[in-house]
Formats: sequence, C-alpha cells, structure tokens
Amino acid sequence: MANKSVSDNPDPFLATRGSLFDFSQMAAVDWDDIHDGVQLTPRAYTSWNALNIVRLGLAIWIICSHIAIIVFVLGKQILRTQPKNLLIVNVAVVNMLLGIFVLPAKLHFILNPDDVSCNLAIAWDFIANYFQPSVALFAVLSLVFERFVYVYTEKRQRKIKPVAQILGTIVLLIVPWVFSCLFLLPVFFGGLLARANDPSSCLYKTDDHFFLATQLLSFIPPSLGVFILAPFTGLLDCLRPKSCFYQPLTPKGESMTVTTVVTLFSIFAEAPFCTVRILMMRLECNNPYCTRFSEALTVTWWVRIIKAAVFPFVWLFYTDIRDAMGCHMDFSMSDGDMDSDEEDEFELKQTEPKELEEPKKPEEPKEPEEQKEPEEPKEHKVYENMPAQPRTPKVHFAPDTS
Repeated sequence: MANKSVSDNPDPFLATRGSLFDFSQMAAVDWDDIHDGVQLTPRAYTSWNALNIVRLGLAIWIICSHIAIIVFVLGKQILRTQPKNLLIVNVAVVNMLLGIFVLPAKLHFILNPDDVSCNLAIAWDFIANYFQPSVALFAVLSLVFERFVYVYTEKRQRKIKPVAQILGTIVLLIVPWVFSCLFLLPVFFGGLLARANDPSSCLYKTDDHFFLATQLLSFIPPSLGVFILAPFTGLLDCLRPKSCFYQPLTPKGESMTVTTVVTLFSIFAEAPFCTVRILMMRLECNNPYCTRFSEALTVTWWVRIIKAAVFPFVWLFYTDIRDAMGCHMDFSMSDGDMDSDEEDEFELKQTEPKELEEPKKPEEPKEPEEQKEPEEPKEHKVYENMPAQPRTPKVHFAPDTS
C-alpha cells in the first residue's frame, strides 16, 4: 500500500523536466556551472585573501562616496530644487546597491560556502544579475529624458509649470524601480519550476529560457533607450539659443558632455557582463574553451564594480555642482533659507555699492547749470573752469568722435 501511495503521488521535483540549478553553489563561488547534476571544478575562496580585502574596500568606498554625493546634493537648496539633481540622487542610490548588498553578500557566500541561505542566494542572484543593472540603466534613462525635456523647452522658449515639474520628477524617480520589478520578477520566478525535497540544499529544476529572457529584458530596453535618446539630447543642446530663462542656467553644451559620459559609463560597463552571461547560458559544454567564460565573467564583474566606484566623479561635469563646492550645508526646505555662501554673497555685491554711493550724491550740487545740459560731453565741462582763452582755438578741444 505504501508503494502504491508513492506511485500515486510522485515527487514534483523528479516529475518536472528542466535544468538543474543550485543557487547556493552559484552564489558561493565566482562562477560554478552545474549541468545535469554534474558540478564542474569550483573556484571558491574561503579566506580573507587580498582579492576579498579589495572587494571589501571597494564596497566601503562605493557606500561612502555615494552617500557623500547624496548628502551634498540634498544639503544644498540650490541643488535639491532642480529635477536633474534629484535624478542624480536616484542613480546614486541604485549604484549603492552594489556596496550595500551585492558585494557584502558575495563575501559572505565566499567565506561561508557551507552556510548559504536559499532565499538569500535567490535574492542575491536576482538583484545582482538582473535587477540592479536594469534599475541603473532605467535611472540613467530617466536622467537623460529630463535633460532632453529641459533642452527642448529652452529651444522652444517655453517653461514647464512648477506643478508639472514636481509631478514629472516624482514619476521619473519611481519609474526605474517599478518598471524593473514589473518586467523582471514574473519572468525570473517563472523559470523556477520545482525545488528538491532536501531542505538543506537550494537545488531547483529550472527553465533556462526564462533566465535568458530576464537577462535580455534587464539590459536591452533601457540601454537602447539611453543609446537613442542621449545623442538627440546632445544635438538639441548644441542648437539651443543663447538667451534662456531657466535659473540656474545650464551652460550650452554641458548636457551633451554629461549625457555622453554617463552613457559610456552606464551602457558599456554593463554590456560585457550581459553578453558573457547570455553566452554561458546558451553554450553547454565542459571543455576548457567553454570554461574560460568564468574568467571573462569575473572580469566583467570587476568592470561593473569599478563603474560604480567612479560614478560619483562623473557628476562634477555639471557646473552647478562644481560651483556649489565649499558652501555650507542647509537642510531646511523653506524658500527663505537660501544658501549663505551663494545667494547672500550675490545680494551683497548688488547692495553694498549703492550704500557707498549714497553719501557722495549731496556733495555735487556745486554747479546746477550742468544739470541743464546733460548732453554736453564731460570734456567740455572740464575746460569751462579754465581761465578765459581766445575763442578761435576752442575747436581743438572738441571731443574726439572716435
């Protein structure tokens, strides 16, 4: 009877057809390909070697540098009131995911390969390989789109209403996160067909086509949008008129420079990783030629990490951020609390000369006759006080027309 009940209720994991995928093993090593249950030679580092120390140092630098740029932008009212700078903060938050979660979790998996939580391993695989690249590219796309709208309205001599500007900024801040979740979550979890009965393992039967689709969706749509929109933004920025009405004014040609640099950093740093991942998913072989992709994947990972470490310096291409360096922080959100170093200094330059000129005005009523002839040049007034001279040579003292 027992054997009959077992045959009536077969194990879903054994009954499901698909590829074996062990998330714990994949997270514990740099790249450990598992095909048909046969594990290739792992490359696990289970000690604090120089490579892991460098990873930890880069994680700390990514966190500190991006926190610094976020605090600096939000601490200056002249910066945080611009939609562009708020979108820069959004890009910084996305890049911080590498330093806050991806790298520390990777170090935990590498140093403790026998103690890897299944849920944490699945979350790390989704965030590190699919979600974080997608949100980063969509956040850059939102920034490029805002610059496109800014330059387009300047060219057409139109100004966006404050309410529309606020609502548009909120939408651009939320869209990268929402779109990435809507596109990637259903497809990624659709590839998890069945889990093994062993609670200590994280072995799944999966459909590799779903993982391949998730990888393509995480890279192609946002990168294609950035790659198309960024050149148009730069072209419009070059054709923008000299007289603009936005304050503070972004210098002509600056949007083209920043969008070009951001596009290069965002797209070309993620493209090698996506390409190697897709090739490893489609090539099924155990010869040394195929296993060399593991080294290529490690290199692409380092490119992504270096991109996140260098990104805070990219925003220094904006003149308003460079000009705000060295000023005091002001976290008040009221309109009256302006920055002490920029607004106040600008007001003093206009008011102080007026106060100095006011006491000089009552000292000049000596010759009221001069007020009747304001059109007479100053050189005539100088020679009127001189001793009387013949009229004939007076022509030589006429003002020089040149």
